[in-house]
Amino acid sequence: MWNELSGRQKGGLVGLAVVVALVVGYWIGRSGQAEPVQPIVQEPLELSTGSTGQVKPTEPEKALYVHIHVKGAVLNPGTYDLEEGSRVEDAIMAAGGVLTEADWNSVNLAKILKDGDEVDVKSRKPSALDRYGELIPINEASLEELETLPGIGPAMATDILRWRSEVGPIEGPQDLERIPGFGPEIVRRIAPYIRYN
Repeated sequence: MWNELSGRQKGGLVGLAVVVALVVGYWIGRSGQAEPVQPIVQEPLELSTGSTGQVKPTEPEKALYVHIHVKGAVLNPGTYDLEEGSRVEDAIMAAGGVLTEADWNSVNLAKILKDGDEVDVKSRKPSALDRYGELIPINEASLEELETLPGIGPAMATDILRWRSEVGPIEGPQDLERIPGFGPEIVRRIAPYIRYN
């Protein structure tokens, strides 16, 4: 059969065989190679947030503050901004703490503050011993000195002065109890701070 073909036909068949061999060789060589990895393109996720369809970045929560006025027996009276939920003791510390004459019982240290609150730290009333460092002579003391005694206000101090001028010196606790308005409890309370002569 090959002998019956003309030279031109033989050349065409040889050329075709060469082309087929090249194509087959190309495919065989290509099948041994790894196909290139195609990058995966990921579409951005869209979260549903209602009608807009856009996600708003979350903002950090802002701390809330209350504006407080601190006055009285504190080191630095004034107004202060404290975090919401602060207590009276926090306001006092913000004002530098208390003075030595502060009366801790005049405020509720555990109270939670509200905006516009006022913290007023009262001063402790000095006792006779705090003020003078010695016992008060009941028969010589002035009105102001008598008022420093615990439980003795202006009216009772005046009664002592009147008794001294109208009746005479107060010799002891029994004389004090004879003054109108004075009872055993008052006499017992002031006894550590007075002397009778």
